[in-house]
Amino acid sequence: MAKDVLESVRELLPTIRERASRTESERRVPEETMAALIEAGLFGMLRPTRYGGDESDPVDYFTAVRCLASACPSTGWVASLLGITPWHVALLEPRMGEDVWGADRDVLVSSSYAPTGRLVPVEGGYRLNGAWRSAPGAEHCEWIVLGTLMIGPSGDPVDYTAVVVPRSDYVLKDGWNVVGLRGTGSRDVLVRDAFVPPHRIYGAEGRRRIAKEQRAPGAPVLYRVPFASIHSTAITAPLLGAAEGAYAYHLARMRRRSKLSHGGRRWAGEEFGPVAVARGASEIDASVLQLERDLREQMEHAVRNEPIPIELRLRARRDQVRSAERAVDAVDLLFKAAGGHGAQAGNPIERAWRDVHTGAAHVVNDAEQGMSLYGRWAYGLGVDDSLILV
Repeated sequence: MAKDVLESVRELLPTIRERASRTESERRVPEETMAALIEAGLFGMLRPTRYGGDESDPVDYFTAVRCLASACPSTGWVASLLGITPWHVALLEPRMGEDVWGADRDVLVSSSYAPTGRLVPVEGGYRLNGAWRSAPGAEHCEWIVLGTLMIGPSGDPVDYTAVVVPRSDYVLKDGWNVVGLRGTGSRDVLVRDAFVPPHRIYGAEGRRRIAKEQRAPGAPVLYRVPFASIHSTAITAPLLGAAEGAYAYHLARMRRRSKLSHGGRRWAGEEFGPVAVARGASEIDASVLQLERDLREQMEHAVRNEPIPIELRLRARRDQVRSAERAVDAVDLLFKAAGGHGAQAGNPIERAWRDVHTGAAHVVNDAEQGMSLYGRWAYGLGVDDSLILV
């Protein structure tokens, strides 16, 4: 099934590439693109099979994301983040899945995980208030996952809790006017006094329950992979796809240019250009190889129903942030090698340059934070990081 989705996604690439400028100018992914991705089955790859999904291997899913981002980084970013929320919703109680997909299995779910909301216990559930930034593709979605702080009796936060909220309970505002990833349609989210039933939250108690349920014989293998690996890879894969797209564009252009040169005369940048291409290709290849290796090893542990070792979790985080760095480095090399042509507004290399720098600024792509965790562990020091341990 994953091969069918990948084939369908690849067939869409020429059209998505043609719409890249429109996606940027409209600052959102076009409706017809979203409809085509739904029809292709992309958003069902990580959805539970009981709700019409495929429970695909994450490597296949992120391959599809990279393909999309190679044609339009904004579309790849939206697809990546809307495609992993079904994986997260699957971790909640079964009633949550019925709420979201019971009537329509193509319903999409956005997210904004920064804990800028307050969740207060009330009779029968919880009361939610808050404001969140930059929920990607939110206008295409009927639900959203929001990060909150659970407030205890003393009025102080006692837990980080994810909350799933229906479209009727939140308001979207357009606050996304940025230099890169312009077409992601990211929106600010406002919630005022929304009631949240207990089955729509995912806090410490839910994490303990899921940890036990995931180890049960016959439990779906996909959902044994750590949240940290799925979520962080979703933030980096589009950047690699953008770099791959810039590389392919530059290579095709320079091959045409070399054929048109008269009498084998040298063209400006001949000395630097091939070296930049080689370095850029190496950076991209290293990143893809590491990310896929880490995901495959985690899936192997999941298939054997073994806990994911802390070393592997930390290595995956290390490689993920390093991959974001490499994507930026690769595009920077190509941008320089392309000369004035690459700097033209709307050029695929110029677009990728803006997009990878913007995506790399996401906190999950903070290289110092991600690699310092691995370094501390390598030194035998303690590691206490919620993104690694969930």
